[in-house]
Amino acid sequence: MASNFEKLLSRGKIKNLSLRNRIVMSPMGTFSENHDGFPSSAQIEYYRRRARGGVGMVLIEAQYCTNKTDPWIDYITTADTDLQMKGWSYIIEAIHSEGAKACLQIGCGLGRNAFPFSDAQMVSASEVPSFYFPDKLCRAFTLEEIHELVAAFGRAAARAVVAEADAIEIHAHSGYILDQFMTPAWNKRTDEYGGSFENRMRIVKEIYQAMRAAVGPDYPILMRMAADHDFKGGRTLEESIRIVNYMKDLGVDAFDIDVGCYEDKQWICPSIYQGDGCMVDYAYEIKKACDVIILNSGNHTPESGEKALEEGKCDFVMMGRPLIADPDLPNKLLEGRREDVRPCLVCNQVCVKRLYQNRKIGCAINAEAVAEGEYRITKAETPLKVAIVGGGPGGLEAARVAALEGHHVTLYDRANVLGGQFVPASAPSFKKRLREFIDWEVLQCEKAGVVFKMNTAITPDSPELKEADRIILATGASPYLPKIKGIENAVEVCDAHVHPEKIRGKKVVVCGGGISGCDMALELAMEGKEVTIVEMKPELCPEAILDNRNPLMFRLRDNHVKAITSATIKEVTKSGVVAEGKDGEIRLEADLVIAAFGTKPNNEFVDAICEKYPTTQVIGDCVKVGQVAEAVRGGYFAAYSLR
Repeated sequence: MASNFEKLLSRGKIKNLSLRNRIVMSPMGTFSENHDGFPSSAQIEYYRRRARGGVGMVLIEAQYCTNKTDPWIDYITTADTDLQMKGWSYIIEAIHSEGAKACLQIGCGLGRNAFPFSDAQMVSASEVPSFYFPDKLCRAFTLEEIHELVAAFGRAAARAVVAEADAIEIHAHSGYILDQFMTPAWNKRTDEYGGSFENRMRIVKEIYQAMRAAVGPDYPILMRMAADHDFKGGRTLEESIRIVNYMKDLGVDAFDIDVGCYEDKQWICPSIYQGDGCMVDYAYEIKKACDVIILNSGNHTPESGEKALEEGKCDFVMMGRPLIADPDLPNKLLEGRREDVRPCLVCNQVCVKRLYQNRKIGCAINAEAVAEGEYRITKAETPLKVAIVGGGPGGLEAARVAALEGHHVTLYDRANVLGGQFVPASAPSFKKRLREFIDWEVLQCEKAGVVFKMNTAITPDSPELKEADRIILATGASPYLPKIKGIENAVEVCDAHVHPEKIRGKKVVVCGGGISGCDMALELAMEGKEVTIVEMKPELCPEAILDNRNPLMFRLRDNHVKAITSATIKEVTKSGVVAEGKDGEIRLEADLVIAAFGTKPNNEFVDAICEKYPTTQVIGDCVKVGQVAEAVRGGYFAAYSLR
């Protein structure tokens, strides 16, 4: 073993369950099961692939022990049946076949946080507003339903043992149904399941006791819960310490600790703005106060995980999205190949956003995720000469995959550095993962034999295209500057990132409140500058999903960034900007004006090249300006189709 991650790769134990290392895959819904809830082949292969990658234990995504809570899960007709157990056994055996342990997370639904895929009334501990429809009240569980729910958990635990799960976990986090019973903010009941601490904990206590009776004294039972809800009126760390000690005394063997809930949503799938290992300090407070085995998730990298273990802040490091991005992460660390680990961007663009669309998840930078049986890179029978134009993330991914397929790949870029728009975008310290991803792509391309031709502008008449069997255009996008009076007095946002010497003065106005403008504003505010964003739309970053937008907005707020929305820039002067707002003219003084009006496709020669070479494929921003997922996945599929 050649590795610097000795703690992460050391064996660990939960009760009598021994794990080959301390990396645990987080439970994340894939939405890849069959319509009746039975595992699909894609779901089984997804878990098999992560186990093969060397993880110590896989925490299988939440399995519903009933379909009689949330209206939208009534389609899971296998719930609480032996057929469900049979499906679990398929996943568990696939995990075991690759040497990992399997823990089954058992839950009963989202309650007031249920996805808005149905108009039926939501259910909760009591009559509280639905998260997605705050004008609609949930109905409260009846006593009969609560007793049936407890019994269903017991039956699920018994079936988990038959399916040969190595452990089970009680799903009680994120403000979902059990959390709604545990928390006064959502539990307004006046019967034996509401009011006092003991009453609010009664359902979880009874569930644990039913599960323990089903599995016996030596079987590991875990519990997942938030250390702090992080919103006014939610559960505090002090209350969580009390809960953990209460459940520890009952017999729970380990606690899977995270942070947050749906209110002020930013912790369910933490974004790049929260930083690495962003929940571990909360977990440490639980560990110190309760002396229990702790599993912890939250934007962990191998480095943050190793540090957390060294400092005794947790006992097992949980990784979710990093293992979606690179299932081989544990084995690569074991083999001393840290540089070959594909870095998760924590972008939430496909793994999270697709959940809102009621789609199977995937990964922005790993097109094979949850599609392991559909897409595999194999050697082409007839190697081709492939010309790729553009060295941004899409072009690099196309080059990497085409080279792995055995093609002879040459990548041309008119710049002297690879990365495209990722070069300026990765400048803020909180966006370092973008730079790491480009470095990874370049290294993998070099190892696969890709030839790079820099400072080379390609046109329809370039002889390089004539020599190629196939062409992939990934020319990306360039900054868009509207025809505004005095725009030459502004510094374009990408230029500002690449040439920080152009940033001057104390007062800064950022024109444009999209992601790039907000990121620049945050970066400058963190450096101590007084920053104001001017945006023509009613709000900043309106297209971003809540999981990304909320933490960005909170950090802009915490760093005192001002925002003026519904305002159009009319002029940029040497001393500031003139804008037109809802109430008339706005004049803002500034030492520096940043222009962040977005980008436009670099498609000058696209049509001409496609016409001259009909088999040409066009990907990424030069087709339509999008996000990294469109570019990288487009690059993968363009190269994959060459085989």
